Amino acid sequence: MRLIFTICTLFCCTSLLLGQTEKGKILFGGSSNLNFSSIDDKWKIDGDDDIDLGSSTKLEFAPKVGYFVVDGFAIGLELPVSFDTEKNGHGGKTKINSIAAVTFARYYFSEKKVKPYLHGGIGFGSSHYEYKFDSYEEDYDSNLFLYELSGGVAIFLNDIIAIDLGLGYQAVISKPKEDMDDNRRNILSGVAFNVGFSISL
Repeated sequence: MRLIFTICTLFCCTSLLLGQTEKGKILFGGSSNLNFSSIDDKWKIDGDDDIDLGSSTKLEFAPKVGYFVVDGFAIGLELPVSFDTEKNGHGGKTKINSIAAVTFARYYFSEKKVKPYLHGGIGFGSSHYEYKFDSYEEDYDSNLFLYELSGGVAIFLNDIIAIDLGLGYQAVISKPKEDMDDNRRNILSGVAFNVGFSISL
C-alpha cells in the first residue's frame, strides 16, 4: 500500500500533459480531488429506510494515461486511489481506502492556451472498510463500481506548464466481497472539485 501511495503521489505532483492535442499524441496526467460537505452518503439495508451517515472528507489521487484518437479527443485509463474519512453525530468513525481502474474519455474544445474540456469515466475497483464506535470495531473488503462526469479548463501558464481545474459529479457504489447478513451496499456520491498539475514536453 505504501508503494502504491508513493507512485500515485509522484504522478500527481509531476504529471505530464503534451501541449498539443492532435491525433496520435499521448496524454499523461494526474489530479487530486477534494470532496466537501456536499457529499451525500447513505446506506441501504434490506429495503429499510435510508440511513444517513453524515458528511465526509475524501482525498483522491488519480494518475492517468491516454491516447488522442482524433484531434482534441483522448481515451485512456485512470487509476484513482482514495482515502475517505467519515464522522457521524454519535461518535462513530469510518475509514475507507480504495483503488480502482477507470476507462475515461476527454474532449478539448480549443487549441489555445486556455482549453475548456469535458471528461467522463467508468470503472471498477476494490476498497477496505473500517468502522469504530466505542469498543465496537468492524472491517471488510468490498468490490467497487464507479463513474464520473466533469467539465473544466486546462490553463497553460506557458508552453510547458498547465493547470487543470474542473468541477463534476462522481458516484461510487460498493458491495462487500463476502456475503453479509444484512445485504448491505454503500452509495457515495456528490460534487467534486478537481485540481490537476501538468507539464508538456
